[in-house]
Amino acid sequence: MSVIRGKAAVLILSLISLLGVTGCWDMTEINQLAIGNLAGGDIDPETGRQIVYYQIVNPSALASQKGGGIKSPVYTYKVEAPTLAELAFGATDMLPRDLFPDHFQAYLLTERMARRGLHSYLNFLERQSNRRTDLDLIITDSPMKDVMNTYTLFERIPGRSLRALFELQYKVSGRVNPKSRIKDVIEHMESSVLTVLPIISLRDSHQASTTGRYEHIDANRGSLFLSGGAVIRKDRMIGKLSLTQIPLYNLMKNEAKVYYDKIEVNGKDVDVGAIKVKVRKRLSLVNDRPVLRVDVYADLKLLNTEQSEALSSDSLGQIKQAFNDQLADKAADLFEWSRSKGWDLFSIEHQMGKKRGKEWREALNGKEAWKQAKLEMEVRSKVTDMGAIIDPY
Repeated sequence: MSVIRGKAAVLILSLISLLGVTGCWDMTEINQLAIGNLAGGDIDPETGRQIVYYQIVNPSALASQKGGGIKSPVYTYKVEAPTLAELAFGATDMLPRDLFPDHFQAYLLTERMARRGLHSYLNFLERQSNRRTDLDLIITDSPMKDVMNTYTLFERIPGRSLRALFELQYKVSGRVNPKSRIKDVIEHMESSVLTVLPIISLRDSHQASTTGRYEHIDANRGSLFLSGGAVIRKDRMIGKLSLTQIPLYNLMKNEAKVYYDKIEVNGKDVDVGAIKVKVRKRLSLVNDRPVLRVDVYADLKLLNTEQSEALSSDSLGQIKQAFNDQLADKAADLFEWSRSKGWDLFSIEHQMGKKRGKEWREALNGKEAWKQAKLEMEVRSKVTDMGAIIDPY
């Protein structure tokens, strides 16, 4: 009997406690929100006014439809204001819903804005309570108006399309570094470490801003594509890397998942892909000169070979050696090229700053001491995947 009374008491106390629950009194319905997908920033070069483009998702277009034609999956709003803070107020002048930035896929900025400096923009973001610094930061060298009014295929939400493109490039070509987020630029704001952000361009904007694009077979026309890398020092863009330079740069940073190269063996082309890449770096002083030692280890996969002979231990050894030599030569060329530009792509100055001892302090006293550094590199590889055939047809 006492057990029953105890259970009844627990039940009564539970019911009483529920009386104090107010429920979802501050709940916001989805039809009251403007769900952001992509944000684009620019600046008027003549007036200095801040410009932002908000790309808002159209939920009704993403739901299954029966007839009624194709609806726009997103809408783009352009807002102008004298300051960054006033942009938020400007958005309320035309957006009939509360802007919901939690679903932004990326931030897109123009090249001219990046070259002026991102200091004010990054400070503004950091002061927002709903900020997200894990988003990709992308630079475009095409007009922002055209880019933000371009429909994408397959992934019809442009922000998702760009993120999917970058994830694929990282896995397949090594042309995108996953550390190209807002937080990565902020982390290097007060150091000498450079950041490389992806650059996208727009190919032929004709008809890309209407839903008629979905009815044309030519997917290249009006497409957004990866065109290079923006080199960022502190908060300012100082130059560009080509699509052929970015994979090597990522490899030297030990931030590449794969690396592709074309080599020549006995006058014939051989395409190889490096996987399971490991890079070890060590900076030392030799005769008062910084020496960066880089050791690269990789497994090689034969993607294609134009050789007419059957694969053998000798031919595999030649392929391996050709890859090792060419990678070392390309790294040395990138090292010298970046030094001539005044770009410390190998982060030597940053590494020197972490060293301790009288010799290192004296070495750092020299103006741009990192430019005196020497690169020593050794590449070791082995062919682990030859494909299904050994004898060519």
